[in-house]
Amino acid sequence: MEEAFGDLLRKLRLDTGVGLRELARRIHVSPGYLSDMENGRTPPPSEAVIIRMSQALNVDRQRLLRAARKVDPELSDYVAQQPEVADFLRIAKKKGYQEDDWIRLSQLADIAKLGSGEDDP
Repeated sequence: MEEAFGDLLRKLRLDTGVGLRELARRIHVSPGYLSDMENGRTPPPSEAVIIRMSQALNVDRQRLLRAARKVDPELSDYVAQQPEVADFLRIAKKKGYQEDDWIRLSQLADIAKLGSGEDDP
C-alpha cells in the first residue's frame, strides 16, 4: 500500500532532522499549513511546493511527487511538447500496462537504442 503524502513528508523531515518551522521557512509556507499537510487535514500542495520540499530535505522528488499523486513538471512539459507521448500513454492505459510491461518496454527501448543515446539520469 502506498504511504500517505503527509506521513511520508513527516518521516522524511524527521529523518533529515529538520524541524517543522524550519522546513516551512525553507519552502515559504506557514508552519500551520505544513502541519495540516503532515496530518492529512489538507491535500498535498502543488508540484512546485513539492519540489521545494524535496530540495529543502535533500530527498528524491519523485518519491514525494508519487506519494502526492502528482506528475513531475518536466514530464508534463515533455508530454505537452510531444503529443505522440500522450497518445502512447492512452494506449498503455487502455491496454492496462502493469509494472512488468513498463520494465520490458524500457528494456526493449535500450536494445533498440531508441532516443538520443544518453544514459538515464
